[in-house]
Amino acid sequence: MKEIRRSYCGLCHPRCGTLLHLENGKVVKVTGDPDHPITRGVICERGRLMQDHLYHPQRLNYPLKRVGKKGEGRWQQISWDQALDEVAQNLSELRDKHGAETLTFTHGTKRTYHWDCRRFFNLFGSPNTCGVNTICMCPSYATEFATYGGMIMGSEVPAAKCVVLWGCNASQSSPVGLYPKIVAARKNGAKVIVVDPRRTKEAEKADVWLQIRPGTDLALMLGWIRLIIAEDLYDREFVSQWTVGFEELKEAVEPYTPEKVAEITSVPAALVTESARMYATNGPAVIPFGLGLDKQGVNSTQCARGRAIIRAITGNLEIPGGEVFSLAGEIGKIRDTEYLELNDMLPESQKAKQLGVDQYPFFGFPGWEKNSAANKRLPEGYMAAPEAWHSNLAHAREVMNAIITGKPYPVTAAITLANNPLLALPNTKRVFEALQALELYVVVDYYMTPSAALADYVFPAASTVETSEIWLTGRFCMACPQGVEPMYERRNSYDFYRGLGMRLGQEEYWPWETIEDVYDHSLEPVGLTFKQLADQYGVFGEMEYRRYEQFGFGTPSGKVELKSSIFEELGADPLPQYREPVWSPVSSPELAEEYPLILITGSRFMPMYHSEQRQIEKARKKIPDPLVSIHPETAENLGLSEGDWAMISTPLGSIRQRVKITDVMHPKMVDIQHSWWFPEREPNLPELFGVFESNANILCPDDPEFCSPEIGSWPHSALLCRVEKEVEGRKSAHK
Repeated sequence: MKEIRRSYCGLCHPRCGTLLHLENGKVVKVTGDPDHPITRGVICERGRLMQDHLYHPQRLNYPLKRVGKKGEGRWQQISWDQALDEVAQNLSELRDKHGAETLTFTHGTKRTYHWDCRRFFNLFGSPNTCGVNTICMCPSYATEFATYGGMIMGSEVPAAKCVVLWGCNASQSSPVGLYPKIVAARKNGAKVIVVDPRRTKEAEKADVWLQIRPGTDLALMLGWIRLIIAEDLYDREFVSQWTVGFEELKEAVEPYTPEKVAEITSVPAALVTESARMYATNGPAVIPFGLGLDKQGVNSTQCARGRAIIRAITGNLEIPGGEVFSLAGEIGKIRDTEYLELNDMLPESQKAKQLGVDQYPFFGFPGWEKNSAANKRLPEGYMAAPEAWHSNLAHAREVMNAIITGKPYPVTAAITLANNPLLALPNTKRVFEALQALELYVVVDYYMTPSAALADYVFPAASTVETSEIWLTGRFCMACPQGVEPMYERRNSYDFYRGLGMRLGQEEYWPWETIEDVYDHSLEPVGLTFKQLADQYGVFGEMEYRRYEQFGFGTPSGKVELKSSIFEELGADPLPQYREPVWSPVSSPELAEEYPLILITGSRFMPMYHSEQRQIEKARKKIPDPLVSIHPETAENLGLSEGDWAMISTPLGSIRQRVKITDVMHPKMVDIQHSWWFPEREPNLPELFGVFESNANILCPDDPEFCSPEIGSWPHSALLCRVEKEVEGRKSAHK
């Protein structure tokens, strides 16, 4: 029997609409849903892998309990009830012995609900959730809330007259969402500026391409701000009525002349001037979010501030064709993630124990509470509240140190869900040591990963198409209907956390039996059930612009804070200030003699998504090996040919990747692919799926001097490295 069912993808951030083509109950093909009002039938290479992912023979299908030594690969299949009972019992005993703060959690990019994790942790009593948030959108999220009271993910790109792609390679990172909008804007006559150290597809088609030295973006931003002010290109009325700190900002940026910026960034002074004028004189203009700014270490947080300030002083906030972040119409009534997190349930005494909060208070409870208090000044439903899972975290480095040392208190248990810490976090050697030291390590995943191989219990996660979700943005709420029943004993993250919570005295706070019951509750204020939402695809809100004229902005002053009072109160620089990266040719010239190339990692490449898809044959046929991209001239000087295995080294370690020769790179730079492991390899120690062989994070430091002082963002780019042809028989220096 043949059948077609509506569902969604979810193999990366967007929830693109799909059609599942079934024969006798089995998915035989996945296509885009042409009636989906957001994605309109388009899916990317990842979406077309859903069938392979759903039925892959390496999928985890039953709960497993370790019966041998850690990493030995000896497992016993058990029931969900037994696994949850035993994990809950262990957690209860560890909490009694060490306090609730002994439990931590690592998560990655959104493949699950996330609020259910935060709800469980708040009720359990631990403030120590952590993960890649520190370098992935969340620096921008928390910082923009402090600057103007919300996070801009709703740039009105198609109607803009100028689009700036700053650290944003949309054709690879957002091929269904953002990239088509850029193409549409271009057709509508918009100017396009690309700031990227690589000559990307977007850079080749841009009106202006700024090939910036990695890690120096903030200096360029400050140069733009100076020129826009000096040439009177800013929106005088908006700045006068709706900002604070303009005169202090003007003074702070004065040193950043085009010539000074050129000296720092390697972008010619004439292009600095041309690009700033192009942006400021072609309004409305947008700078869509780009991940490249969040992963460069010392300057990442202030880069988010710089971008926010540029948007604000040019009057591009909350206008048609500009940068929009308020909630549209009925959308503001829907009960959102922050509502579901139950952040008020965590006692003040436990909030104070959050690891890293003494160093990075802005990214812990102190900063989040200040952002939340400012948000609460606004009418309900006008502006989304800051979600804790996005902007209120323990610091991963401090969590790993506490696991290893037992200081400032013992951290003995961890849950990993939608994450692979050995591939996601920097300083892989320390992460490995920490995972081995845990008394209880629980992993929920699709596959046995290098991190899961070190666990005590492994739970099988349901694919996105095996569970339901809602896709909630400031403009719309789309139903993401379950396409097939969960196979074997796979379950979603809500079932996992509710199951644990019910065993740990949290019964009254998990009243909804299924995730769709939760969504019925969330949708109640707009008079819909999840099924009704799915029947009509979704709900769209009607956008109103410039509502700040009625309500102000969600900041302590009610205005855009060019000089941030929240930053100042928490001991951070209230105005952006450029810092030279620790490992750079400028700050470390002697080190640069030994490590002469500038290294970037973390660039997106299809069809892989971070550490996922490595076991899917179609994906590996396209990219069978990890690649280091290097300029032809540089390769020749180093005696490297296309396809050679090369050793890439920083002062922290060495890995191996295959050489890809391309002139998209600057001769002084290399770009290595991140998150590589080899599911076809031996899963047990010491091999551990080859996780130490080509993993870029082995090269990335996270000591405090490398991290942004405001939130502790560590660098995945703007580093120094050495590249050499691999000597036969020699592999990673980690082993």
